Amino acid sequence: MSRDEKNETEDLLSRRMSSGSASAAEKQSSTPLEAANDPSTDTEAFDPITDPIAEDAPKHSADAKPQTGPVRVAPAHSSNPNAQSASTRGADRSSSTGAADSASAASASTSTGATREVPANARTAVMSEADWAAVSKAATSTDSREPEVPERRRSVLDVIGTIWIMLATPFVLLALAVRFVASGIFLKFEYFRPGFPADRFGFGEADREHYGTYVIDYLHNFDSRRYLADIVMPNGEPIFISDELSHMADVKGLISLLYLVALIGLIGSVLFGLYMCRKGGSGIHAGVRLGSIFSIIFMAAVAVVAVLGWDSFFRGFHKVFFKDGTWEFYADDSLIRLFPPQFWVDAGIAGGGLFVLLAIVLFCFSFAGHKKRRAARKARKEAADAA
Repeated sequence: MSRDEKNETEDLLSRRMSSGSASAAEKQSSTPLEAANDPSTDTEAFDPITDPIAEDAPKHSADAKPQTGPVRVAPAHSSNPNAQSASTRGADRSSSTGAADSASAASASTSTGATREVPANARTAVMSEADWAAVSKAATSTDSREPEVPERRRSVLDVIGTIWIMLATPFVLLALAVRFVASGIFLKFEYFRPGFPADRFGFGEADREHYGTYVIDYLHNFDSRRYLADIVMPNGEPIFISDELSHMADVKGLISLLYLVALIGLIGSVLFGLYMCRKGGSGIHAGVRLGSIFSIIFMAAVAVVAVLGWDSFFRGFHKVFFKDGTWEFYADDSLIRLFPPQFWVDAGIAGGGLFVLLAIVLFCFSFAGHKKRRAARKARKEAADAA
């Protein structure tokens, strides 16, 4: 073997040895990194609660809790010098991992307060108690798209209640109007107002008010016709004859029936209203609005008929509700002297005006909360579209 061949053999052997050493070094250096990234090879996986994150914290303390202070990320200290040196030599090959660690360390560091050492290969971030609570709440929360405003549902009772309120409204308003007309206040206003016709047979304003008050009281008390039969003039003559007493008993029965129907309608409206105003109910605004509109239309029709012919309207009203021959009297009878035709004209105007006024008030009241209901409908529609 020549000297040149000997040198070539030595160079080849040297290259093979150096190549094998480098391969072993690379294999040795890559082993710790792969083991660090493989959860199955970790003998002690990092845990933000049980692993020590502070220098003075006891190792594997059961009461250890994650801290929310500033964190300084540093490379993990390994007891294997070969793995550490291999990690150092493999820094060029893991430049992206090193850059991420450097960015985490730069963002978590602070100029004041204590710092904590966290292994660089940790895969679980330290979260504060507020963050844990937020995550738990988000995990257990239900569908956030559910509308806060409950959808209004119209049941059979809601429909019946709406119809009941609509029909009861005119009776309640009519009862209030009649009660206003059949009161001592209106009676005094009529007798003492200018232009009211005087009695041709001797009753003055004070006499009319005195005897007329007895009639008003009889219509609203629980006494029999004897209450009016006991009223006499200063000379001892009875004020009312038998036919007048019978007619007043019929009037009292008709007014009592009106009051009873209005009371039943009012009680039923209140009960239905409590049910309809429940959460998610239809509400009473529709029934009140329809009842007020119906009342205004009804009174407008009555007013037209009365204006076209008052005498015909007055006689037709009495023929409907009273028997023939029980409601016609002479001009010198006490009922005609106390309640002349002008009184009934004024009573019709006052009662009808109060009736319409109350109906308008109810109509305006039915729009209370309209903006809120419209916003609720809009919210439900948006929620349905989003779903």
